[in-house]
Amino acid sequence: MHRLRSGNFKTGPIFAKGTGNPLALGSLVNRVILPALNRCEVCGKSESDHGKANHLYKRDDNIPQWHGWPAARWGLGSNLYRLGVPDMVIQRILRHANVSTTATYYIKTASDDVKHAMEKLESNIPQAAPAVRDTYRTLEPEKQARDRTLQ
Repeated sequence: MHRLRSGNFKTGPIFAKGTGNPLALGSLVNRVILPALNRCEVCGKSESDHGKANHLYKRDDNIPQWHGWPAARWGLGSNLYRLGVPDMVIQRILRHANVSTTATYYIKTASDDVKHAMEKLESNIPQAAPAVRDTYRTLEPEKQARDRTLQ
């Protein structure tokens, strides 16, 4: 969609400057991403805009930290998967040649995903048959010994 809006939908960089050249991703991080993520806990201003505040700058720990482009791609893949997007679609968004690359390295399940999967499994397992009595008395050896002494 972005390529279509930029007028170059078949070839060239996905994210281009107005000149048609590729966007410098390092510049994008410094100009857009880091100022959006590095906000003051007290006033919400970015670190660069915080100079005139009447308190010390303290980064808001509730906002995630930037861990680089690979982490952004992993997070995108995992979040799309969590939203129910099929693996093949995630593969195309991340521009992988093989869906196994996407599934193996870019789709990470979180502990909540595992918990919900186990709950779903448990709700679909039929109830077990009633417990069988221990007719050979193999489960409680100390009780067997007690029963023999009472006789």
